[in-house]
Amino acid sequence: MAERGGRPIGRIAAIINRSHNNYHNDRAGFFGFFECVNEPEVARALFERASFILREAGMETLRGPYNPSINDDCGVLMNSFDKPTVIGLPWNPSYYAGLLEGLGFAKARSLYVMSLAIHRLQPPERFVRIIERLKKRANLTMRPFELSKLDRELDIVRRVYNATLERNWGFVPIGIEDLMDSAGDLRAIADPRLLLIGESNGQSAGVALTLPNFNEILHAARKTPHWLRLAHIFFLMKTRKIQTCRQTVLGVVPEFRDRGFHTWLVHEQFREAKEHHTHVTLGWLEDTNAEIIEICRIVGGETDREWGIFEKTLEQFDS
Repeated sequence: MAERGGRPIGRIAAIINRSHNNYHNDRAGFFGFFECVNEPEVARALFERASFILREAGMETLRGPYNPSINDDCGVLMNSFDKPTVIGLPWNPSYYAGLLEGLGFAKARSLYVMSLAIHRLQPPERFVRIIERLKKRANLTMRPFELSKLDRELDIVRRVYNATLERNWGFVPIGIEDLMDSAGDLRAIADPRLLLIGESNGQSAGVALTLPNFNEILHAARKTPHWLRLAHIFFLMKTRKIQTCRQTVLGVVPEFRDRGFHTWLVHEQFREAKEHHTHVTLGWLEDTNAEIIEICRIVGGETDREWGIFEKTLEQFDS
């Protein structure tokens, strides 16, 4: 923590992700949970302290922000600072990227989300015909989560997620204990109709997970006095219809790749979400994920916001 006159003006976490370093045979250090006033000298003090800790632990680079890993919310928001926030996607003031660049950080990766007005979604007829032929040929079925068997469902998600995203930059396998840690949140805010498992001949082929944008509720209660806010949030959860949602995970296991299954999953996910919401945020998506980005554009998605992952060698902090 950075303080001035007894008041906090900044914070940072220095993170060693053993799972990442073991998987990638890497010596990367990470930073996360970064908050700072718009003063370069405060940012420098925070990062110099974090870099010292990581160098002492034998790390060679500093990358982030991850809060605390790539499987959680991550990145510095680069644009669209005035738009309402979306569940699981971080927000920061517009000057954060400038603070990092002023310290010699370079952007290592761009992460995007796309927006889609699903209440106006009308996929091309040819697109739908292809989907129907694919469903018959591969005996494809889609089913929602059974929240009463959440352990089983999350284990399927873990297996599909780890098999699907292993090609992604910075991928770290997710453990079942990490997913189970979020089980309480899922039960509280998730709509099981939007947590979909795709099967081919009864075998799990992919998952498509969409969450209601609970931030709408939080925004509505923002000006409520703090002593009344929790009660107001519970009241809104019972009475307010959430209009927007976020597609968080979309994955197909390797043996079903390159057979059109991504297209089928996207179509089914959007069709179900359209029944309950008006707009969907897709992602985040890595800038190299051309296949999914193209599918989302085919059905009407438009590039919305960008986050940056920044990196710097720890040796540079000595200069």
